[in-house]
Amino acid sequence: MALKLQFTQQGLAACLDAQSKGLKAEITHMAFGDAAYNPSQNQTQLNNERERIEINDWQDGGQNMRMAGVFDGELEYAIREIGIFLSDGTLLGVYSQSGKTLGYRTPAVKVIQWFTLNLSALPTNSVTVVVGAENLNLVLDAEFIAAAASFLNTGAAIIKNAHWNMQLSERIRTMEGSL
Repeated sequence: MALKLQFTQQGLAACLDAQSKGLKAEITHMAFGDAAYNPSQNQTQLNNERERIEINDWQDGGQNMRMAGVFDGELEYAIREIGIFLSDGTLLGVYSQSGKTLGYRTPAVKVIQWFTLNLSALPTNSVTVVVGAENLNLVLDAEFIAAAASFLNTGAAIIKNAHWNMQLSERIRTMEGSL
């Protein structure tokens, strides 16, 4: 069974308020918690929030927005609830289900959480995503650059070794020719 985001009354009110002012409510954070339950539209916070992070990346897909964040650090717990928050701290919506574990958070593993937010239940053009200071693309790019540098260094060492072998072969051939 797929989990559906339960939008909160306060979250919907914030979207309507922003839209009436010609603005968009800004989604800025997501949070993990370890309580499993059936979310309510009257919620104002997660039942047992463990950590909250900035959104690090997003993609606009029309009626669906994909967002991602990176959870890393020393915490360890079962992920049973995910909250989506607006810039003013308002809980827009919650993913959770009674008795269901969504994942597990350990200090040894960096969790990159992607989720898709279906916007059909929200007023048209009432939300946007504001990416935090550390964009996920930059995090992934740094990792790719480090791997590419390692690959290039290995390639340079192989070429240097091949050149040395060619020089050695040439010396041996020269020595054999002079005998």
